[in-house]
Amino acid sequence: MIQNTIYFKSRPSQLINLETFLLTILVVPIILLMDEILVQELTVHFIPERLTVHLYRLPYYLGIFVFLNLAYHVLRVYCIRYEIHAEELRYYSGIFRRKHEFIENYRIKDYRVEQPVIYRMFGLGNLIVYTSDKTTPVFRLDAIRDPEEKYKILRGLVELNRREKHVFEVN
Repeated sequence: MIQNTIYFKSRPSQLINLETFLLTILVVPIILLMDEILVQELTVHFIPERLTVHLYRLPYYLGIFVFLNLAYHVLRVYCIRYEIHAEELRYYSGIFRRKHEFIENYRIKDYRVEQPVIYRMFGLGNLIVYTSDKTTPVFRLDAIRDPEEKYKILRGLVELNRREKHVFEVN
């Protein structure tokens, strides 16, 4: 077995953020409507002028918050990477604080492939890996392309790795 071979690299799809995208699309018209209502209806004279300026800017503040939240979610998913090597499954994540996780292939016990309807429409799915690793007993490769193909590659490498290291599962 070639030690430094990467059998596949994958990133999750931005489809994970579908809920965030939809909420952003719903919130933007509400913010625009709020801006119109504030301009027409806010004629209260007992509010200090310094506060009134910020009340008029409230829709802009909310809009900036919504788009920063969307950018954060997109960037968070973009920074995730999965790799299957000959001897281990690797997971990289994090925007500011990088996290590297390694699971030895011989520790992998079982697999499950899930394909929700929306993922199937785009040829995506989740590969769930059950391991005997104490820090990561269940590991998810979310929204990856061709999860069945990745499962077959990983399963073959696990069997090969177990034979090579003389590791047998005992129940």
